Amino acid sequence: MRKVKFKVVREIGERRVSAFAAGNYSLDYPKNSIVRTIEGTLGVAVFGRRSEAEKFCERRLFLEIVRVLPIGRGRTVKKVSRHQNDSALDVFYGSKEKNSIYYDFAPMSPPLGTMFYPAVKVIE
Repeated sequence: MRKVKFKVVREIGERRVSAFAAGNYSLDYPKNSIVRTIEGTLGVAVFGRRSEAEKFCERRLFLEIVRVLPIGRGRTVKKVSRHQNDSALDVFYGSKEKNSIYYDFAPMSPPLGTMFYPAVKVIE
């Protein structure tokens, strides 16, 4: 059995969604569901250790940590988007290059312990 990982989400009403991805890139994380990444993106971002997820959440009281089981092969990356809105993520993923003039595109290193998977099963 795969080792439990930790996903950081935020609650919007009754929904639990991606912590910082917005619009079309924001995924829902209901309990007992399988959440699949959006094609062409890095994957579902999770932390390997609870302590890494807790450090990421420091001073962000609106965030919550849920346990997930990874599905598929995990990977690490060197750069993620600094911006979280639809247009900026479109630029980061290369699907709307015309929007690039509106953003200071400056990728950043992912938070310590971040891994990306094609899908996760939400267990809590």
